[in-house]
Formats: sequence, C-alpha cells, structure tokens
Amino acid sequence: MKKMLKFLLFSIGALLFLTSLPLSTKMIMELIHNQKMNAAYEITNVSTGGPPTESTFHFNDHIIETEETVKIENSHRDPWSRKMSIADLSLKINGEGLDKLKDYPVRMEEAGLNRYYGEIAYLTLEDKSNDKTQFIILLKKTKEVEKETSDGDITDRVPDEKLKYTAHILDENGNINMTSFSFTDRDALQTELLSAGSLAPYPIGYYTDARESIPTIIFPILFPFVTLAVGFILLVLFFLIRQGEKLNRTA
Repeated sequence: MKKMLKFLLFSIGALLFLTSLPLSTKMIMELIHNQKMNAAYEITNVSTGGPPTESTFHFNDHIIETEETVKIENSHRDPWSRKMSIADLSLKINGEGLDKLKDYPVRMEEAGLNRYYGEIAYLTLEDKSNDKTQFIILLKKTKEVEKETSDGDITDRVPDEKLKYTAHILDENGNINMTSFSFTDRDALQTELLSAGSLAPYPIGYYTDARESIPTIIFPILFPFVTLAVGFILLVLFFLIRQGEKLNRTA
C-alpha cells in the first residue's frame, strides 16, 4: 500500500511538474523580455485611433503618403461584415515611390489610415539609449482577401508560415533603409513592431504567445503555475519520504 502511494505521489508530481515546466519557463522568459524591450524602446502606432490619421503624414521635414487607386468598389464583405473594396496602395516618401501593394482589401467605411488596418502601419520607434527616433512604415506583403462562405467557413486565409512583411525605416536625417522578414522568422524588435502595428494575424509574443491570451482562473493561474508548484511540492514530499525510510532502515 505504501509503495502504491509513493508511486502515485511521484507519478502525479512528475506529470504536473514536467507538463507545466516548458510553458511556465517560456512565460517567465517572455515577461523578462517585455520588460527589457520596454526599457530599450518606445513604439507608437500613429496610424490608428480617432480621429483617423490622414494617409499623408509628416515626420520632421519628410512627407509619407499612401495613395489609393480603387480597382473594384464594394467588392465584398469580410467575415466581420465590413464593406471592402479592392485597391492598389502606393507608398511614397517625399513624392518618390517606395513600395506598392497590388489588389489589396480596403475598408470602405473607414477614413484615413484606418482603411488599411492590418495591411499598413505607420510607427515611430524611439531608441531610449540614444534618444533618436525613426519612422517606420510596416507593410504586410502577403495579400489576404478573407471571405466567409455560406456555411460560416473563412476562405483565402494565408497560413502563418507564408506571411511576409517589409519595414521601410526613415531616420531623422532622411536616410531610408528596408528590411524584410516573415511571420515565422522574426527577431525581437520585429515582433514588437508587428504587435504594435496590428499586422499579426493574432496577438503574439517573442518566446510564446501564451501571455497574450485573455487570462482566466484556469489559464495561466491554475495551469501552468499552480500545477508547476503542486508538482514540485509532491516531488519534494516523495523524496523526503524516501529519504526518511532510508534513515529508518539504517538506524
């Protein structure tokens, strides 16, 4: 009977501890990472909110423009019943063409940059180590024209591994750099830019997306942290009992 109880004590403790450890470790790493990123940078999304930000934006002495050429008016409704058009979106800085998104969905009933929510984001990035600010135009280069079928399914959604992005970076001196990355291959800062710009398909983190979900009593309180603690306590009890039995046998 004692052997069975010890076996259950060890088995349950090991199961709870080992299943909880990977996720709880990643969540703690994500918390520390977020604190470091917040200490190093301040990212502001200037393309959302109210009143809507105009598609022509001034950063220092530079003019950033997004020009829209509608190709199909009132093309469809997206899965959230928003009226959509199909348009070519041309990005310009100081009148010079920089990039283009062809045949992209546009929210008809919105104004300014809100029309391109999820496709284009204007961001400012302040590097707190040198007090310098960059202006970033973040583009989703993978086109998604999501529609809802009669049975409720969403079509034309692109898998995560195929999502591509481009960031055009304008510094205070007018220098422009470009970097491209994918959703599944991004660094820490690119992750922050995607999150701030609302261009990711869902809330994301760098080490894990778990901290971005809406917290409940079950997650992340009961799992993984309470289960981790309970598993650890059960394992400690198991080894204390076994050690006590060894001491009794040698006494």
